[in-house]
Amino acid sequence: MLATILIPAHNEAAVIGQTLMHLACSANPGEFRVIVIANACTDATASRARSVMPTAHVLETEVAGKCHALNLGFMLADRNKPVICLDADLVITSESLVALVAAMEDGQKQAACGQMDVCAAGASSVVRAYYKGWRTNPYFDCGKFGGVFALAPEIAIQLFPLPLITADDEYVRRHVGKDRIAFVSDSRFVARAPKALNSLIQVRRRSLRGAREVSKMGLQSPERGSSVAVLGRLIRQPKHALSIGVYACVNAWVRLSMRSSVFAAGHWERDMTSRVGG
Repeated sequence: MLATILIPAHNEAAVIGQTLMHLACSANPGEFRVIVIANACTDATASRARSVMPTAHVLETEVAGKCHALNLGFMLADRNKPVICLDADLVITSESLVALVAAMEDGQKQAACGQMDVCAAGASSVVRAYYKGWRTNPYFDCGKFGGVFALAPEIAIQLFPLPLITADDEYVRRHVGKDRIAFVSDSRFVARAPKALNSLIQVRRRSLRGAREVSKMGLQSPERGSSVAVLGRLIRQPKHALSIGVYACVNAWVRLSMRSSVFAAGHWERDMTSRVGG
């Protein structure tokens, strides 16, 4: 066994089958220990996971929360092997996961991430333009640490149990540190874009709120001046002016809307438009 895969899932019956099917069809027998943690589900997430991947350990808890689910799953993980955290609505093959594990084998890196491809099929023109501009952010030149990432056993033991926060991936990324994270360009995964602008705004608000929460814990982001870098790329590549403009306007609106909004503790803004049967 190469690693343990933790898949927290809250009402993901429509998409978790596709996620697990890609793993089941591409992985060798016994290559991964797959643990699905169905948390506070009111749909058939757990039964769907069991039917698609009978070899997976499927845990069920009435407590909602991604970090709580990851902590439960880690209790069944092999502490001597890497741990991979994988969102239930992503598509990735075992080959890409193996590449993440291999990037940490020499002991120089304690975490690994790959490249995210966004499937915007069926999304509005504004959403499609946003993600074209999104790709110009220099942050993504070193991959996307979120959705799926791998941790070496020694750092996983230090991090778990995770604090009960919104942005588990951002907390882990900042805790590990940029210099200890391997970017594996050959490891790619697919995320579905929100179909509508209002859903995109909800996703971006949750992401920003989560990042701010981590900052308040004293873990500051290593990136500085990304807006200026995006503007620089706009000057060098004027053909992307429209998409970068949409990207900048949406982000500005998200920040502005958060100033005038009051969010309840534990509030989870979620995109449902991309959660359709795969």
